[in-house]
Amino acid sequence: MHIITQVFRVDKSYSLLRENFSSNKRKWEIIDNKNETACIDKESYFMENKSVSHWHYYKVKTPMKSKDEFVIETEIQLLNKDQFGHFGLLWGFDKEDDVLNKFSISADGERALMMQFEKNHKKNNYRIQCRDFNKINTNNSVKMSIIKLGGYYYFCINNDLINIVNESHFVVTGSYLGFYLEPGIAIKINWLEIKKLTARKMKSVSGLEMMLG
Repeated sequence: MHIITQVFRVDKSYSLLRENFSSNKRKWEIIDNKNETACIDKESYFMENKSVSHWHYYKVKTPMKSKDEFVIETEIQLLNKDQFGHFGLLWGFDKEDDVLNKFSISADGERALMMQFEKNHKKNNYRIQCRDFNKINTNNSVKMSIIKLGGYYYFCINNDLINIVNESHFVVTGSYLGFYLEPGIAIKINWLEIKKLTARKMKSVSGLEMMLG
């Protein structure tokens, strides 16, 4: 987080959404068929992609606004995996959008992807793959963070900065957030939090470690 904390001072942060899955009051998607399962179970959100060729995602509407600066954080536990499949987060879309933003990691913990893509996967409007980080141990729970500040997105795994991308590479048309699973992947989410930020640029800052630590 060293790069971020040299550039910004976070004056305020407050929670827009804090989810521990003790109930389904926010109306997360629930489904169970031969291709997929999603359910609230024992204070976690369980999702499994049982198909062999199609990715799935499970969404919820949030209070985020398109102009907000924010932190999205969640802890994902990988329960079943195809070695090369990805799992992660989608954000900034409307219920019927055909274009999505994605931050995902591979089940083997060796690759991370940041993308803006068409839902039918016919076109990737932006795609960057990162491999220059220490392999993530996906046998343990993985903390994923997306930070939007000062015209940039900062992507973190287990509090380590993976990449910085100009916000112009992503499209924000709505307030939905989702979890993304490729075939053969099963995950559970123990918690999710979205914080709205008020920040200003400066030469030396110390505010963000407190939020992400």
